[in-house]
Amino acid sequence: MIKKFKYCPNCKEKLKIINKTILDCSTCGFHFYLNPVPTVAIILENKNGEILFTKRKFLPKQGFWDLPGGFIDFNEKAENAIIREVKEELGIEIKNPKILGTYIGSYPYKGIKYQPLCLVFFEKIINKHIKKIQASDDVVLCKFFPTSKIPWKKIAFSDIKFALEDYLRVKNNQHSKKANQ
Repeated sequence: MIKKFKYCPNCKEKLKIINKTILDCSTCGFHFYLNPVPTVAIILENKNGEILFTKRKFLPKQGFWDLPGGFIDFNEKAENAIIREVKEELGIEIKNPKILGTYIGSYPYKGIKYQPLCLVFFEKIINKHIKKIQASDDVVLCKFFPTSKIPWKKIAFSDIKFALEDYLRVKNNQHSKKANQ
């Protein structure tokens, strides 16, 4: 991303790169800090242990599978962002998302490679909500997959893959502990 921004938006002079993370204008003093872009996603699991995936309607990764989620708006908490995104993309309301973890990915868009910092949540989804799910906003299709049939090669982003791997590892460890008790 740093190679794409060459000129100061204030005075139009050439920018210097400092420590690979700051764009600096020595003429007017403008600084631009390259930081991750905050995003959210959620693993919604039904009573059969299947996970809900959404098929992307737009670039990047149009037609690939993803988890419900998106970008956090200014002045928005992550918890509110995931509730909003689920309502926009699926038409349902979730109540109690729990944080799984944070994941770093890559989001190539219009020639710039952004670095999302994705806060991934999880929640069990109840039948009355499942019946109301409708793909909308930037989602073309919603589908539950058994964990044995997750379409790993068609998942849109690496941070989502890492989150799913962690979620399944934790889930499998919990099942193993229960079986050994």
